[in-house]
Amino acid sequence: MTVKIICDTSADLNLQNDETIYEKYDIEWVPMQVMFGTEAYKELENLKTSEFYEKLSKTDEHPTTSQSTQADLLVAYEKFGDKVDDIISIHISGEISGAVASARMAKKMYEKQHPDGAKIHIFDSRTASANFGLIAIKAAILAKEGLSAEEIVPKLDEWRTKDQSFYFTVKDLKWLFQGGRLSRTKYVLGSLLSKIPVFQMIDGKIVPVKSVSGKDAAIQTIIEMEINDLQVDPSELTLHFTQAQIYSETKEIAAKLLEQYPGLKLGKIFSMGGVIASHTGPGTIGIMLTKNFEY
Repeated sequence: MTVKIICDTSADLNLQNDETIYEKYDIEWVPMQVMFGTEAYKELENLKTSEFYEKLSKTDEHPTTSQSTQADLLVAYEKFGDKVDDIISIHISGEISGAVASARMAKKMYEKQHPDGAKIHIFDSRTASANFGLIAIKAAILAKEGLSAEEIVPKLDEWRTKDQSFYFTVKDLKWLFQGGRLSRTKYVLGSLLSKIPVFQMIDGKIVPVKSVSGKDAAIQTIIEMEINDLQVDPSELTLHFTQAQIYSETKEIAAKLLEQYPGLKLGKIFSMGGVIASHTGPGTIGIMLTKNFEY
């Protein structure tokens, strides 16, 4: 049984200098959209990560985003529909985006037009950014090992639930508020308290779980909560990051954590693309700890 992994670009499998690792794992990406006013761009296709931040620095207008179009998803499904037995289409949480709904509609279109084509499985990651990207990589590795889609999907669900933990913090709450991911009440309260918020994805939603004084305290709080979540010695864990324009600072944070927790393995430092950064803003850092994961 052959399986193809497809995901949208909010998976943020982006490295420095506009490099990505989708190709390394044979993952097909479908662009999400970023709008600056009336100008619409397809992420990675005609808006590289560096280009997004350059445009952001030159405008006071808050960018908006949209899920992958059904047309783009259908093109991806048709590209591989007669080459593989199954397609697993993985997407950013359906609680914060219409990506899953769009994929389901594209699936119906594909099935109607290609009744004998590959079977499509829509998987809601229930998370975002490179944390979702790690799920796509996990799926691609399992597919390469020869597992069927029926075997991969429950393994992804189990890994997501038991073997990973993800929290993040932002530099400025206005991005989450203006992007519609934080209520006015929480925005006002958070701003008045002048503390650093820590967020977690719970049931697919962005939930503030703690407020602390200072960036260092936020990082320490995150790593301690994640180790507690996974209930194993740090030497059994891999550390990953997703960040928005603070790569050098993130490298320093990684070095400190590796020194603090001997045996902790370092994965990759990913760069947030335009879709995610439009909602979290520059200065955002997300930390992921995983069990049973190797690149």
